[in-house]
Amino acid sequence: MIRRILNLLLLLAMITGAAVTYDMKHKAELAADRNAKLESEIAKDKDSIALLRAEWSLLTQPSRLQALVDKYADHFQLQPFTPAQIARIDDIPLRSPAAPAAAAAAPDPIAGLAAAARQ
Repeated sequence: MIRRILNLLLLLAMITGAAVTYDMKHKAELAADRNAKLESEIAKDKDSIALLRAEWSLLTQPSRLQALVDKYADHFQLQPFTPAQIARIDDIPLRSPAAPAAAAAAPDPIAGLAAAARQ
């Protein structure tokens, strides 16, 4: 009788161990899939960043910008800088302490648009 109970307990322990092992394996596979997905997204984002940096480098080339300025000179009506336009740090007025509080109290238009889009 005791032998049968012992065999039954050992059988239950073996089944429980198999179930726990299967559950752990399943969770590990899910975590590995999620990790692979995240790594894929990171690689895609890095490629996008590299492409954007290359595009930014192309768009900000001085020769390209000068050509655009020359092409649209009538529209922009740009003039060369004069020494009088360059300011020293002492010439820039300090911000008043009330200015950050007023800016924080002002409603954020972008947040309003995002909230409206969610609704």
